[in-house]
Amino acid sequence: MRCAQCDQSMSEARTISTHHTSEGWVRYKRCACGGVSIELLTLDTRPTGVHAARA
Repeated sequence: MRCAQCDQSMSEARTISTHHTSEGWVRYKRCACGGVSIELLTLDTRPTGVHAARA
């Protein structure tokens, strides 16, 4: 997954928070440029980029 604002890899981004949901976990990450992404992590799939939010 890449940052929607600067196209850097989000693998280096800082995790802001992770929350359990009925689908798995939602993880909020902040890129070095300040962009925020939201990932949905499920037990049966790899991380999926759900939404790129503006800070």
